[in-house]
Amino acid sequence: MNNVVKKILAGQDIEAIFDYVIDSLYKNGPISVCDMEILSLLKLYHNDIFEEHKNSIFNYMALFYKDVKSNTLQEVVFGQYKKYLEEKYSKHYTPVQANIIKGIDNNNCFSFSAPTSTGKSFVFMDKILETNNDVVVIVPSRALINEYYLKLNESITDKSVNILTFIDKINTRYANRNVFIVTPERCRELFKLKNDFNVDLFLFDEAQLSDENSKRGLYFDSIVRRCYKAYPDSKFVFAHPFVKNPESQIEKNHFKSDNLLAVQFKQKSVGQLFLCADDLWNYYHFGIDKSVMGKQKHLCPFDPIEQTIKNAGSVLFYVSKAKIYNKKFITRFSKYIDLCDDINDPKADYYIQQIKEYTGGETNSLRSHYSQLISFLKRGIVIHHGSLPLQIRLLIEQFTKDGLCRLCFATSTLEQGINMPFDVVFLDRLDGSKPLAVKNLIGRAGRSSLSKEFDFGYVIVSSPGRMPKFRNIMQSDEILDNVSLLEKEETQDDDYNDFKKAIINDTYSDEYNLTEKDLQKLSDDDIDSVIKDILDSVFQNDSLIPLSVLTSASQNRLELYAHFQRLYCIYLGRNLERGEQNVFNTAIKIILWQVHGKTFKNICWYRYAYASKSHERENLEKLGQSTDRLEAAFFTEHKDLPDKGINVYSKLNGIKAKDVDYDLIMFDTYDYIDKLIGFKLSDILYAAFYKYYERKTDLRALKLAKIIRYGTDNERHIWMLRYGMSFEDIELLEKHIDDINSTQIFFKDSINSVPDEDKTSILRFLN
Repeated sequence: MNNVVKKILAGQDIEAIFDYVIDSLYKNGPISVCDMEILSLLKLYHNDIFEEHKNSIFNYMALFYKDVKSNTLQEVVFGQYKKYLEEKYSKHYTPVQANIIKGIDNNNCFSFSAPTSTGKSFVFMDKILETNNDVVVIVPSRALINEYYLKLNESITDKSVNILTFIDKINTRYANRNVFIVTPERCRELFKLKNDFNVDLFLFDEAQLSDENSKRGLYFDSIVRRCYKAYPDSKFVFAHPFVKNPESQIEKNHFKSDNLLAVQFKQKSVGQLFLCADDLWNYYHFGIDKSVMGKQKHLCPFDPIEQTIKNAGSVLFYVSKAKIYNKKFITRFSKYIDLCDDINDPKADYYIQQIKEYTGGETNSLRSHYSQLISFLKRGIVIHHGSLPLQIRLLIEQFTKDGLCRLCFATSTLEQGINMPFDVVFLDRLDGSKPLAVKNLIGRAGRSSLSKEFDFGYVIVSSPGRMPKFRNIMQSDEILDNVSLLEKEETQDDDYNDFKKAIINDTYSDEYNLTEKDLQKLSDDDIDSVIKDILDSVFQNDSLIPLSVLTSASQNRLELYAHFQRLYCIYLGRNLERGEQNVFNTAIKIILWQVHGKTFKNICWYRYAYASKSHERENLEKLGQSTDRLEAAFFTEHKDLPDKGINVYSKLNGIKAKDVDYDLIMFDTYDYIDKLIGFKLSDILYAAFYKYYERKTDLRALKLAKIIRYGTDNERHIWMLRYGMSFEDIELLEKHIDDINSTQIFFKDSINSVPDEDKTSILRFLN
């Protein structure tokens, strides 16, 4: 069989092509990209004939959940297999799902890879539900934590099961077991409490994170090994997409048992069509395997993106973060953005209102806090990238799952296993993209459904010139390293090497999230005077000095920044360069706002008012003067620390004050809070102040340490945070709580008057 794309478009040899692909399905199953392409093309262009063969296709693909009938002898054979699986598992499992169950049940360690549409999450939910004792699910991102949390809350109605997104021993009066959903970094808390839990199952989802050549990859491997050391009798499951050698997890982590299994599943349940677009938005079909599908591209008689939008479908555009920040994606894809009118749906209004309240952004372009991100949501247009605040990311992902998204402009953050399917995936970029990341994004094209239809999606590359590279990516094997970073040679990065040694030598502190070497630097006597200077500057009569007093005199502010800098320089072992100083001072300013209870919205407003010179513009406007020539203030964007190469420059250089982009301020503020403060500075500062408290019993240091770690030193509020409530929840629910401790939450009768949507975080603790 050859030139299949051309023949299907021309209507030639259609029955022969059906015979070819159905025979291949019968013999091999749905493992070939080529077969799935052919089926998708036949479904699209020859649906009437496809309907005649549909039962055979569904049977041979083992899509038993579509309730297919068996008409021929061959189909009856598959029907018997379907009955066997139903009798054995009491579920409409596919053979792949049944084999995943079998692999988990029969092995101490089971590592597998499978395409994104396999339905593994359905299997995982069942295994978590039927496990007798504790379960730990480890995922690469906090967004994926939320996805698991929502699904598990729906499937596990038994309130004697704690479903927690952190490791803690709480609700002990009622909870018989726990399901923990954590990132590798949060999982470290498990080892402090390891004797309190009886873990039956460790489930590592999106386990390809272990192949990252970074501290995260190193830390992932260390968590696997520590879990295995602490709970050697537990089951360990590793799940990956599109990986040829899932056995790498068993080899690199030295699992020792007779019951070890690794399997690569290639079976697909969703078809895909591959096209390219030219500069005039003409689309062309092409095939991955040139020997079967043909070497040439062939004109598609319609615009698949336009058709999808008009049919109420959704499109994912994979673009660079730079294009999102400089707004070039709007011009590039204006043809499709213009097709999206306002959505008239109360659910959309709800999500938009929630995001406005959290970010302080506005949808009115004439208002100073105008947010294009929020305004676009009114038209079903979503923006998704790594600098999007987590709370907003979660709302946007739910917005998409509720069918409200028409267009999504995203970077590779969607690669991390988040279940957001689309009808079309448009790859605007391939350069610099990791093949596994691209395959993961491609896996978003096509929705696996329960309907009795063949499901397929469109994958489009942005130019014909990218066809060869795309074909190479699709035909290449993704192979994970079978030697752990823990066992590789040292690098030139001293910080990385120190971290690695601490992990290997078991001198890494779970309590402080720092190495023993780092803790020693933060505990030496020469740091005491620095910490005392900070405490004297931040406190007055053992109470926090009001923020207005702290920032009213620039000299006070500069001295305080200098004290914090001295502390960080002692930790670092060197002085900061000018560019580093600017970034560090901005981070300290944000920390001080947080210490004084300022919300994310407040901090964004402060930074926007400064950058856009809003007060100065208001005064000029009152005097009837123009603000057109007023330049934006000097603005230090987020950079990672330490880095001697950070330049001294303003992110808003050359931008008018009135044109400052509120979204840019929001994204940059989140980067500071999440990536620099949350992942680095907070651990250093907490350890420094807490260790000082232990040495000097200065209660001011304990108070500041708690505020840095939890955002508050109020013990009642800390307990509420430990039960999974946010600060917004605390504000709403505290007055309805009589008492709270490790055993349970004691609610007042007034809790019954609180609307259900405000009680989401505590529903499992209501009895």
